[in-house]
Amino acid sequence: MNTLQKHLTANAVFSTSCGIIVLAFQEKVEQIFNIESSNSFFVLGILLILFALTIVIEIKKQRALPVLWITIQDMLWVIGSIILLLWNPFDISIEGNIIIGIVAFFVLQFGIGQARGLARIDERNRRGEKVFQFKRKVKVTKSMVWEVISDIANYNEVAPNIDGSKVISGEKLGMIRSCSHGKDSWTETCTLWEEGKQYSFVIDTKAPDYPYPLKSLKGTWIVDEISSNESEITMIFEFEYKKAIQNILVHPFMKYWFTKVCKELLDNWQKLIE
Repeated sequence: MNTLQKHLTANAVFSTSCGIIVLAFQEKVEQIFNIESSNSFFVLGILLILFALTIVIEIKKQRALPVLWITIQDMLWVIGSIILLLWNPFDISIEGNIIIGIVAFFVLQFGIGQARGLARIDERNRRGEKVFQFKRKVKVTKSMVWEVISDIANYNEVAPNIDGSKVISGEKLGMIRSCSHGKDSWTETCTLWEEGKQYSFVIDTKAPDYPYPLKSLKGTWIVDEISSNESEITMIFEFEYKKAIQNILVHPFMKYWFTKVCKELLDNWQKLIE
């Protein structure tokens, strides 16, 4: 169980326990908080249990975007608790305020732990470099697949996130091409070329006009033969964000968006190949 799973599990157990206590001892809780009888604690108990169920799902799946949303909800709970403690708009008892403070403390620890775990999602090493990998099997020969995916100059015809692709200089290893998307553009250099097998491009993220929040980015495209009439395409993207906070706030959206882009790219290649 990794760091993220540990904090999600603790959060789920704590939220479930609080929800059950509130539902089972609603009248007693209302007395402790010095609040008139109402459905507010009943609703709170139900919401806590439902919240815990969403956490349980992510303990196994560990999807970046849902985990970010869970963490945001935890932080909103902490902020709401601070507001209640500072202004006490509902005249909650001293005992009730102590309980609010204790619960907020634990929720804050869960939120911080989840944020740290979220920052490590898709991370390959402690330098902060992340890796995306996508695969697709196609029922054609390796040579036919290579012919299609090595068509560098026409990459924009299959990649939904690229409007234009043009070779500026060179051929194969050392080749430089420019790519564009809308008003944004950048250059890439081929750092690996094994004919019929694989190639890699390193993007010039240090250019003053590079539009994305990445410190480094490298893409590798590989073709493997499974059988005489079946092959597998593998795409590997290794990258690092410019700022550490982007691992938490940007990466979940990046992963969601880039996964959709790469699925469509592989779909387009598969249509051309098969």
